[in-house]
Amino acid sequence: MSLQAISRYCVFSAVLACTAFTSYAEQPATLIQAAHVCTDEGETQRLAINDQLRDMAKALAEFKPTTFCFIMQPSLAVTVLEQGDTYVKFSHDAKVMFTFPEYIESDDTANVLTGLADNSL
Repeated sequence: MSLQAISRYCVFSAVLACTAFTSYAEQPATLIQAAHVCTDEGETQRLAINDQLRDMAKALAEFKPTTFCFIMQPSLAVTVLEQGDTYVKFSHDAKVMFTFPEYIESDDTANVLTGLADNSL
């Protein structure tokens, strides 16, 4: 594959990841146990493209945190800023971070799962 073809693929992938991103009002959420979290959006986009690459990056982060990614324990102080098909932008302790949809639950989902949903409506 030529360098030009690789460049086009990377640009296309980045555009695709950006167009699949949905912005909405901030919502409280909970990270699941041992969530794979990144501090760099570019790295998150790169990992979001390929499931196998993301699994390998998570395994590496479990062994030793990298410059951009690490494993984060569940936290009640997580606020989802934007939800995409391939990754989620969230805030924790006034820091913007990124994770993948399988590692985050909205509080509504968590409440239903634990039987704490408000059924008075």
